Amino acid sequence: MKKVVACVLVIVFGSVFGQIGRSEAAVAGDDIWALAATGDIEAIKEYAAAGADINAKAPSIGLTPLMVAALAGQGDAARVLLNKGAKPDIRNNENATALHMAAFFGHTGIVKALVAKGADVNVRNARSETPLDVVKGEWDEGLEGVYKAIGGYLKLKLDFEKIKAARPKIAAMLAREVKKSGKTGIKSTGFRGSYYMNGEIHVNVYGTPEGKPLTTGHQDFKPSWSKTGDMLVFFRRLKNDPVVTNWKTAIYIINVDGTGLNQLTDGTHTDFNQTWTRDGSNTPIWNRKNPETGGFCVMASKVGNKPGQEIALTDKRYHTWAYTCLIDGRILVQCAHPKQGWGYYLMTPNAGGSPRFERIDCELAKKGLLDRVSISPSETKVCFEYQTGFEYKDTGRTLYIADFDAKKRTITNAKPFANEEGTNRWFAYPRWTKDETAIVYHASPSLYLYTLKDAATRKVSTKDGADYRYPHCEATPK
Repeated sequence: MKKVVACVLVIVFGSVFGQIGRSEAAVAGDDIWALAATGDIEAIKEYAAAGADINAKAPSIGLTPLMVAALAGQGDAARVLLNKGAKPDIRNNENATALHMAAFFGHTGIVKALVAKGADVNVRNARSETPLDVVKGEWDEGLEGVYKAIGGYLKLKLDFEKIKAARPKIAAMLAREVKKSGKTGIKSTGFRGSYYMNGEIHVNVYGTPEGKPLTTGHQDFKPSWSKTGDMLVFFRRLKNDPVVTNWKTAIYIINVDGTGLNQLTDGTHTDFNQTWTRDGSNTPIWNRKNPETGGFCVMASKVGNKPGQEIALTDKRYHTWAYTCLIDGRILVQCAHPKQGWGYYLMTPNAGGSPRFERIDCELAKKGLLDRVSISPSETKVCFEYQTGFEYKDTGRTLYIADFDAKKRTITNAKPFANEEGTNRWFAYPRWTKDETAIVYHASPSLYLYTLKDAATRKVSTKDGADYRYPHCEATPK
């Protein structure tokens, strides 16, 4: 495990464990989390005998009593909880399990007990780390400093020599279990998609190694898959610049099998964020910068068209940025409308006339920016990036899922699913799977899949050191 990742992991654990310690002092002695932290096995048995839920999660910190015992190194308490029905694979708010925690803090006996009870040795936390990943790194001064920092923060006397000695033993144990499980690597998700890797566009099943790219020798970005499932639209960077909005780009279409490359624009503009309509017309749309104002307008063309045949759907004199389309032909946009003001709208294009803008009501939008919004195929949900405040920045954003009502034009019940803590990292481009059971996104430089049913996150890019971005799913335009 890389040192920086270790630091993040420890800070998370330290923060959580610190809350337990403070909670313990404030609650009654029969609080199940406090009992687990102190190792009061007789009281735990009484608690379980009374029919209490020993798999309950502590409010706000998301830890079960078993996780607390694993963090605190209370082996007897952990074994009692397991014997009383504690589930080893429940995840906390960081998608980590008790096995992650016991392994990291060098509690060999608890690791053995968890494995004996069938704990999943291949489970991945929010940073896509398995329990093996959190202990397989070499011991060095930096890592020892991390443990010293957490010990000081928690006012605990951590036995560094014991932890140092335990890590390779636990790593070897977990490696054997991984090998026995037959899951030595990332397996296929079954979801097919398109994405950028090192400037090339790939079509692939997430979780499997890449084959031959569709495009090569260029810098090609943001492939979006048509609803009919046979074409991608993307942009090619022709002129680079330190300021992204000063790039010169060209919009292209290519068949999913790599044939039929078709250039739609001449490459003299800044054209971004291309996608498809969902109304059956397979119309590619995108955003074009107006160099005079610095704002953008929405453009459209047709499959098979040539550069110069594109048309503007909005007035270039005011900023409009298209995100995603609806089946009824409307487009979800961000707009600085000259009469209705800045906000998010459902825009109805009007050939030869002015488009209609209907404002979307969203509480989050009153406090910050929604970006890279994607409507689900059923048009009942949206996912998006969010940042508090209105000064645009890419890193540190949180990814959200929310309910969407196209008739009432509302985005409600927004809930974070990635980077809730606001880590200064590029979390971006959440996109739906066709069946709406999962969302694929990138957290630079890798791709991840979030599954709605169990709130699990797993890494689905396979090439270490590669730059993965802009995932989309089959036949699911954003």
